[in-house]
Amino acid sequence: MLHDFASMDAACIAAFGRGITYLPKAGGQIAARGIYQRTAEPEDASPGVYAVLFVRQADLPAPPVRGDEVTIGAERYSVFDIDADSEGGVVLRLRRIN
Repeated sequence: MLHDFASMDAACIAAFGRGITYLPKAGGQIAARGIYQRTAEPEDASPGVYAVLFVRQADLPAPPVRGDEVTIGAERYSVFDIDADSEGGVVLRLRRIN
């Protein structure tokens, strides 16, 4: 049985996602949607992981890189880890910017 993960990703983001503003390190910004989860996941580097965001690569202007920023509601985060899959889904680990 063949799965269309890209379509499933899009459906999940449409159902459970929220609006974000993505700010690439290279400049500019784009409004997109992503599935956001606050977390208390421990991490060696202080101040630790504050959030995880699942987005579709197709919704971003360029592949994400460390140092890109994301605004979610009134909070701004910096991307410090990126885990992309072969179907176009991307998990971004974020630290809140003080």
